[in-house]
Amino acid sequence: MSNVKNIVMEVEEFVWDFFDADGTFVADEIIKSKDDLMEVVENNFGYMGVEVAKEEILAIETADHFTQTL
Repeated sequence: MSNVKNIVMEVEEFVWDFFDADGTFVADEIIKSKDDLMEVVENNFGYMGVEVAKEEILAIETADHFTQTL
């Protein structure tokens, strides 16, 4: 698997750690808001990670991940 794909998957998994099954943001002791989450993503994954995180958060909040296609 390419490095880019690995980074994308890592960012997506990291973002999902802060959302419940209903797509609601869940804060922890360090990351208390989506802005905090984006800052941590940028520090850990750079600008590309931020773009991936934004897309993933939008998909989570608009329920795109919960829609099944047949």
